[in-house]
Amino acid sequence: MHTFPALSDPTYRIEAELGAGGGGVVYKAWHSRLEKHVVLKRIKDESGLLRTGRERAETDILKNLKHAYLPQLYDFITDSSGVYTVMEFIPGKSFADLLKEGQKFTQQQVVRWAEQLSDALAYLHGQDPPVLHSDIKPGNIMLTENGDVCLIDFNISLVLDGIDAGALGLSHGYASPEQYGPQELPRDMQISVNSESVFPYAKDDAQNETVVEEYNGDETELLSAETELAEVEASPIGDETELLPEPPGFDAPQPHQLAHGRDNGDFDIERKGQSTNPESSSAHRRLKIRMDTRSDIYSFGAILYHLLTGEKPAISTGEIKPIRDFGIPFSEGIAYIVERCMERDPQKRFQTAAELHGAVLNIHKHDTRWRISRAKRIAAAIILPVAFALFAATALFGVDVMAQEKEERYYTAVYDIENSTDPQGAYDAAISMFWDRIDPYHAMAKRLWNDGDIDVCKAFIEQNLGNVAQFQSIPEAARSFGDIYFILGNCYYYRSDEPDYNMAKGNFEIAVRFVEDNPVYYRDYAISLARTGDIDDAEQALEKARSLGLETDSLSLLGGEISFAKREYDSAIDSFGQVISLTNDDYLRYRAYHTSDEIFKLLGEPRRSAALLSDALSKVPPSRVREITERLADAYVKSGDYRSAIRVFEQLTESGAPQFHIMQGLAILLQNTGELDRAEAVLNQMSDIFPNEYRVPMRRAYLEADRQSKIANEDRDYAPTKEYYDAATALYRENVRPGESDPEMQQLDLLIEQLRSNGWID
Repeated sequence: MHTFPALSDPTYRIEAELGAGGGGVVYKAWHSRLEKHVVLKRIKDESGLLRTGRERAETDILKNLKHAYLPQLYDFITDSSGVYTVMEFIPGKSFADLLKEGQKFTQQQVVRWAEQLSDALAYLHGQDPPVLHSDIKPGNIMLTENGDVCLIDFNISLVLDGIDAGALGLSHGYASPEQYGPQELPRDMQISVNSESVFPYAKDDAQNETVVEEYNGDETELLSAETELAEVEASPIGDETELLPEPPGFDAPQPHQLAHGRDNGDFDIERKGQSTNPESSSAHRRLKIRMDTRSDIYSFGAILYHLLTGEKPAISTGEIKPIRDFGIPFSEGIAYIVERCMERDPQKRFQTAAELHGAVLNIHKHDTRWRISRAKRIAAAIILPVAFALFAATALFGVDVMAQEKEERYYTAVYDIENSTDPQGAYDAAISMFWDRIDPYHAMAKRLWNDGDIDVCKAFIEQNLGNVAQFQSIPEAARSFGDIYFILGNCYYYRSDEPDYNMAKGNFEIAVRFVEDNPVYYRDYAISLARTGDIDDAEQALEKARSLGLETDSLSLLGGEISFAKREYDSAIDSFGQVISLTNDDYLRYRAYHTSDEIFKLLGEPRRSAALLSDALSKVPPSRVREITERLADAYVKSGDYRSAIRVFEQLTESGAPQFHIMQGLAILLQNTGELDRAEAVLNQMSDIFPNEYRVPMRRAYLEADRQSKIANEDRDYAPTKEYYDAATALYRENVRPGESDPEMQQLDLLIEQLRSNGWID
């Protein structure tokens, strides 16, 4: 039985320990106000610096970070049991766990994750002041349930603006060479790692490489007061941050000392004592630390190296096996990016994360095959006209006819992608003829979006972003390139589980860069800006859309969204009402209904939602009818109109593929209204369709208990309840991840225990 810290703040209830390391202990907790799970990290604070509030400024900066591939930092709390950060709980597995399990990853997967991780780093480093993570390792990168990455653990992040850092993360194999310490670090200055003293920067003159003892595992060492090194203020010059705590008798350098005579990214630390250098007249020992955002870039490369090769990089840069020597057919592009990130000299790495992100997005341009293909296209543009002029013979005429026929077949296939009953077949045919044209990707993205397959559309585009990226520098492909990103932005905006407005905004921003004259693109870009709180930028985008001739109905939609973002709900509802009454565009009308329903939900007015959505059913595109119907069922439930809700749930169950949440909602409603036999019939169907889902026998256990409670005591038989409970428990243990819990299963445990204590079951 685990004993967890009992926090004085009742907002947090710790439920499980997720892990522990050099930086502290990590817990999973329930946040009662947010009504969701969060991560609490108790930070080691032997020095007491955190309790002084010196780190609060950094935490307040980090709380404002919002990005698709970063968790939200909610709070920083000080309790009698310790100092904690409160962060968003990210379901999934860390790459450290996946690697320990022996997982192998394809180059395509790694490139996709590299795009996401480099995007997150570019966002962090682009803050003012820049944010340095400083401990990027597999244990701090989660693979989420939807297959994306999330970079976690900002407790030791550094805000590069002179804010003190209590500790520096040092994950062996992933930390950059400069993080281990300065080249000039004296040989008698030791760092304690895994209870052993080592020389972190002994110099091997023959190899001119850093030699460090090898360590095992994915642990993060924290350079703290135990290192007997000095903590000084960060230099105001550049991205310099000193990370080492102060020993007794240390004199911190003054700003004027730090402002002169420094190499970029260096810190000179003077430590009082007798000099060991006979040539030095100074009675001080001078140390240098090099630390900036390029350290994160090294760690990024080390992560890719490990995921691609399955081998953790050595600590000594001279001992790292080149990625090209593994005998694995990596593309030249990915090899180039990994090797450049992991350059020992920071000056030879990518100098910014934005530059790195651009290289990943254009990874194909570092591949010889792409360069040869592009050279051939350029040569063809020059040589072919000359060839036709010189050799206008019958043979060439025949080739021309064949080429023309191929073009016709190609464009027929592209047309069929959008219009035929076999879009996948048409897509495959088009790609087989011309893999280096954007039209098939563009047409398939449009087809999937128009069919309403939002998740499938998003997956298709993201799986092909590497292929699509090659077209961004081709002028004639610019509009299609922008269209694809516009569709991807809408996929994030209308995701089936939960909207991701930040990702939508990022994709719309790319779209308007490539299609500058489409007011609708600026409309949706402005809406995403409003949804992410960038009201001023949203209003500027609105004016741009207006100047491009945006139609009145779209202007009303955009005006309503900005009013919604400002929480001017009455004004927003009026604007959306104008859209509904004025527009001839079913999709635009759907968007007005959609956001109006969001407002009524926020205001707690489900009856208004129900009336609105009933009207919407016949006025939105067919691909959106099911979503509106689900929203209508939810509105009926919340307004207490269970009969209408049951009717709508039954319609949903009978139409389309069976969906668990729809059938479960119907079963619960039928049970709550006393129609137990009909509820049982639905659960019987669910048992056949979802045989491994623990919630089906769980619901049946509740149903049987409810049934028995309605008959006389002497006739009750709770044996079926116990039987379903046992089945649910077995499936629950098989399918629920460690640390996760289901309150309904916990409630069922209590019910079974009560039945047992009252003698109803054994």
